Amino acid sequence: MGARSSQSRGPGLNKTDGHFLEYFRNTFTGGGGADSGPLPVPPGITASGGTTYVPGNGYKYHRFAEPNSDNFVISALSPQSPKNKIDILIVAGGGGNATPAPYSGGGGAGGVVHSVNVTAVTGTYPIGVGAGGATGPNTHNNGADSTFAGHPIGTITAKGGGYGGYYPGNNATPGGSGGGKQDSTDSSGTGTQPAQNPAWTPQPGFNQYGNPGGAGGRTGAYQAPGGGGAGEVGGSAPAAGGSAPGGYGGRGQPIPGFEYPLIGLGPIDVPQQGNSPTSNHYGGGGMGWGYVINPDATRMRAYGGGGTNNKGDAINPDVHGPQAGTDGLGGGAGASGGGKGGDGVVVIRYLT
Repeated sequence: MGARSSQSRGPGLNKTDGHFLEYFRNTFTGGGGADSGPLPVPPGITASGGTTYVPGNGYKYHRFAEPNSDNFVISALSPQSPKNKIDILIVAGGGGNATPAPYSGGGGAGGVVHSVNVTAVTGTYPIGVGAGGATGPNTHNNGADSTFAGHPIGTITAKGGGYGGYYPGNNATPGGSGGGKQDSTDSSGTGTQPAQNPAWTPQPGFNQYGNPGGAGGRTGAYQAPGGGGAGEVGGSAPAAGGSAPGGYGGRGQPIPGFEYPLIGLGPIDVPQQGNSPTSNHYGGGGMGWGYVINPDATRMRAYGGGGTNNKGDAINPDVHGPQAGTDGLGGGAGASGGGKGGDGVVVIRYLT
């Protein structure tokens, strides 16, 4: 039997074929048949505008804060189509209360709109961030609207918060969330988030939040109710007289994925119960007027709106200065001593 040819490499494979395979491996796989490693991850959307944050959770955030309106610009899309989506959070300014304003209801929070998986399109998107309602002698003001414009579907608007009603006989106003009315004969402000462009409302993942202010407990110069929050109705005023805090401000709406540290917001005041690093509530209503009958008819602290519920202070008439709503959360102003509503915010995020 003849010797086996040294050129044989198995069925249909000779020495020349082997050299070609070796060349293929070295040229296209990094040599030696080894894998060249994972393919590079396609980039996400290329965009600019606002203050940017990349907190390491797979998203990039653009935060737009009052008083600067700005543009969000998408200059390029990702080659990976699932990444061509944006999530949008829009919070309007909270309602403000006058200084002084005895027996007034808490300011309503700015309306909150949240839309996820919005199709990204290259172009320029004008952003408007609503300021909180101003305060001053005998001056009550609704918060200003916040907007996201320029998308082919249309503009999204979050409505500014209403101001609280005050004694005697001044009704609260409607807004994204309404202000609290002062007594049982006045009207509470309603939560009137505007009807959006008809093309937006049926979109999956599109939600808007706002609630009425609380109800007055009795007729006359007594405690007042809280302003409505994005997450719940403002608390009603006590029905009985005596020393007591006013109604609590309605809770803000939790927005998962938009926790404060992710967008550069520092710790929120403990009284507004937003000090946890996991806090993600937006649009808390301001607390209503409370007071102490004895020894004097003095005011009690009525916290401005932040994110979650505002609670009454202990009977301590020494801490009743103006209580502004929290900027960046659209909180309503507290009623003790008046106060400015919190400014709104617009935040856009997308996968990196």
